[in-house]
Amino acid sequence: MTSPPKSLPSAPDEDGPEPSLYERMALLLGLRTAPHSELDLIKRLEVGLPVRTAQALCRRAGLTDEEADQLIAPRRTLNRRKERGQPLSRDEADRVVRVARLFAHAQQVFSSNPMYAGEWLRAPKSALGGRAPMRTLRTESGARAVEEILIRIDHGMFG
Repeated sequence: MTSPPKSLPSAPDEDGPEPSLYERMALLLGLRTAPHSELDLIKRLEVGLPVRTAQALCRRAGLTDEEADQLIAPRRTLNRRKERGQPLSRDEADRVVRVARLFAHAQQVFSSNPMYAGEWLRAPKSALGGRAPMRTLRTESGARAVEEILIRIDHGMFG
């Protein structure tokens, strides 16, 4: 038996526990409830994510139009889907979740200064061959490389 979806706080509580990765992702995507597992996230992707999740991510993560075009889909495509009442395609939804997951992970790692997450993701890193993490998020392999760096930073093994 699976537990019911966790309701989301309107914003992280400074006195309470740190939000989970899924809670952070849900906040970035404007979801009413956070997924409680990868299986729950898969089910949501199979049903289809609405265009508003991509728009919420762009706003809340501060993505530029160029970043959104390259990482998710061209604005015209998203506008057309919204006008027609269509959900994101599976590929678009997968890309939205990829970007949200990495932003949420960076926010967790830099929780003492959450605004730094966006700055960190946009600054070139020698571990990525001088590329900014945002540029590598275009591919799953690039996202995994960024995730590995964040894990090392979180464990104090990387500066």
